[in-house]
Amino acid sequence: MARQHWLDPLARKLLQATGDLPPDPVQAKQPAKQKLSAPPTPAETWSLDVNRATPEQWQKLPGCSEAMVDVLMRLQRGGVQFTQLDDLVLLLNLPHDLVERWTPHLVFRWHGDAPVLPEQPPLDLNAAAPTLLEQTLNWPKPRLQRLIQERRLKPFEHLADLQERVCLPPDAVEQLIGRVSFGARPSGPSLPPRG
Repeated sequence: MARQHWLDPLARKLLQATGDLPPDPVQAKQPAKQKLSAPPTPAETWSLDVNRATPEQWQKLPGCSEAMVDVLMRLQRGGVQFTQLDDLVLLLNLPHDLVERWTPHLVFRWHGDAPVLPEQPPLDLNAAAPTLLEQTLNWPKPRLQRLIQERRLKPFEHLADLQERVCLPPDAVEQLIGRVSFGARPSGPSLPPRG
């Protein structure tokens, strides 16, 4: 068994730091070991900005499902930002093994503004298919059926015309401002939604 140096460990470190004592043999070997270790591979070094990542970037993470990506993209479009790993883990209900595998790649950067949303053309209330109206407007069925009946009789001219003929409350009209347009009625029949 190797004999320990007779000096107090703290005094020994101080003398080694000033160069009055040679480094311990164990310490002399450590830099050689570090030189032998392989540099990190690109797969280990890539990172993902949690608050700006694209679906493709999320899919690079092991175990990241389409459903997870969908939730994350919807929140990102809504301006939601994550500040820490715990929030992400709770939202996605991630198991411990996935958390360990994801953590080296996740970067939480705070961005002052919500991401710029892709511009969507306004919904043409005179030409849109009933299924599209149902999905986009999220109105009660009777109100949606009234809109379809009224546009069959005559295309809507503007929001005031729509409000009067469909009997919309003010808050419903406010939600439509800038989101809808009133083009010419399409040629061909407009079928009511299946009930």
